[in-house]
Amino acid sequence: MFALLLTCSLLAAAPSARFPQGTARMEPGPAPHGLPDWDVRRCEECHAEQVTQWRASGHATARTDDVFQVAITEDRPAWCVQCHAPFARNLKRGALPPDSPAEERGVTCAGCHAPLGDAMGAQAMPCAGCHQFGFPVLDSGGRRQRLSATQSQQDTVGEWTRWREQSGDTRHCTACHMPRGDHGLGGTRRTDSLKAALKVEQVRGALLLSLRDVGHAFPTGDVMRWVGVEVANEPLFESPRTVATFGRKLELRSWPGEALPHLGAVEDTRLLPGQTRRVPLPPGARYARIVYHLVSRQQEDSGLYPAGLSRLVLWAAPLQSPPTSKKDRTP
Repeated sequence: MFALLLTCSLLAAAPSARFPQGTARMEPGPAPHGLPDWDVRRCEECHAEQVTQWRASGHATARTDDVFQVAITEDRPAWCVQCHAPFARNLKRGALPPDSPAEERGVTCAGCHAPLGDAMGAQAMPCAGCHQFGFPVLDSGGRRQRLSATQSQQDTVGEWTRWREQSGDTRHCTACHMPRGDHGLGGTRRTDSLKAALKVEQVRGALLLSLRDVGHAFPTGDVMRWVGVEVANEPLFESPRTVATFGRKLELRSWPGEALPHLGAVEDTRLLPGQTRRVPLPPGARYARIVYHLVSRQQEDSGLYPAGLSRLVLWAAPLQSPPTSKKDRTP
């Protein structure tokens, strides 16, 4: 049960046409300009540049992504697929047929741009539909009753909202994730974006970590993600030692305002905008690196996720030797 709740990070904050709690297929409104449907190939006829960018994005491969494919081997696939591919009709586990359309493989143009139901236009902020939701609250039989109103499984939009209020910054999600209208979207599928978000400074006996132009916690999104600081005595890190972690610790328990127990975060050590964290380094360590983990330590230990699939090295460097004192110098 714990593994199911942990890996299926795919429910919305409340039922809506934009995101019906991952239990139903999203139904878009009419396509623009009299087009018969929202097929990506039709959009591409006029928006070739944007579609080319999108094809290289995490949205385009949200369902076919290797980490996701491994995750749904343990979970109920419909819950997961109907967020990672909200217009999909094939909800089965496993590889898709080679000729499957884009709608079966990920989040397509309609997921963000289509009007839904009787609406005349797309919602102003479709990001919140998939990137902000509570933990599922289950009954004794394991049936989902509702989503927690107090414990967020994904809180990216909430983190961003609080950051805007505290900082006075008025930038929207798209300012960072879609600069100049880039439909490639930054995030965990773009290692260059993750590397650019993290600032690392070496000081005597420690590393100083802070965020650069990030308006939410790091890591954000799925609760299984975490960041580790590792040290080693050789540059290949064949025997690394983890000296610090940044993530969330979960427990299945009762929470104020909720009659039924469910998962929630009892500890949150993630990096936050505007903060600098000092990580002490053990004496004698010669090399250090920072690794972004896409899945939990428990999932990594399961052996289902090869290290090269679920771990991204964001920074690595030899450590500066401490200055020697006069008494240590050879005359």
